[in-house]
Amino acid sequence: MQELEVIEITNPTSEDFSWRYNGELFTIKSNETRGFAKPVGFHLAKHLSTKIVVADAKKEMTKADEKNPNASIHFKIAQLSTSDTHERRIALYKILGNENRVVEVISHYPFKGFIGDMDVYQKFVEKSKGVVTE
Repeated sequence: MQELEVIEITNPTSEDFSWRYNGELFTIKSNETRGFAKPVGFHLAKHLSTKIVVADAKKEMTKADEKNPNASIHFKIAQLSTSDTHERRIALYKILGNENRVVEVISHYPFKGFIGDMDVYQKFVEKSKGVVTE
């Protein structure tokens, strides 16, 4: 019964994260690691990763961008929210700490195709694991 498998997810942000699954509210405190049934954990990881990538993109936003709905940053944020990107994979790796789990979450949801540079993600994972590459 794989759906009853427990997976651990970490909230790597400085804010508590709350999201609903089947009407029930789940909260993961800042920097807390908790175990969840696989479907719940995947759902929370997906939404937490979206929060992370959108927040990071908004840091690049200028005052002029905020007032202009046609600014390219708005398109980037929309793309980050719906696509499989190296930014999302990095966020998921921070949340799940496991490359295989990242792939499972990505394949579990209907993200649009991969956009970005997979090497950026691979280098992040290698650095996180302490792997030295040339």
